[in-house]
Amino acid sequence: MASLATELANGTAKTAGRATKASATSNAVAQSPGELAALVFERFEQRQSLAEIVIGLRVTPDFVRAMFDQWTLGLTEGQQRTNREPSAPLAGDVERVRPEKLAALLGSLSANQITRISVARARDPFAYSDHDFLSVTEIGGFHVSGPCDVNEIVSRFGPGAYRVTAYGFEPAGIRWEIVVEGLRHG
Repeated sequence: MASLATELANGTAKTAGRATKASATSNAVAQSPGELAALVFERFEQRQSLAEIVIGLRVTPDFVRAMFDQWTLGLTEGQQRTNREPSAPLAGDVERVRPEKLAALLGSLSANQITRISVARARDPFAYSDHDFLSVTEIGGFHVSGPCDVNEIVSRFGPGAYRVTAYGFEPAGIRWEIVVEGLRHG
């Protein structure tokens, strides 16, 4: 089953005993740098290996490693490495909740809308210019088409502390964003 999922994600399919390439895979080299980076990030979220990404997108391992460095760095940590004040939210700007509140929020998602659940590992806030900023490392996300369970997050990313954000598509925008500590299988 995993090999079939990889074949589909890489745009390859077995036809009459031989592999055929989909046009999206063979055109990956013609993609803009931003489109190619998005394709690589998408595969990181799917937990594909270096070899699967290189073969599927026809890019060099060094390019994938560079993209992995950017993907794991995250937005906040990248801001910390600049010589200016971060463009990150203050630690107090994002509500901190108990796992039960997250369960209630996830359980109340509309069955009539697709929602993107974005997950980032939450760390201790970092201080800069007499302010404490939220410190998170983006680790992935998934789409749901209705209510879901806390176990959806824990089974994908493990127990721990997270910043969880729910994004809607129609209408577009953030539905809610919270920081939760002590998340584990319920």
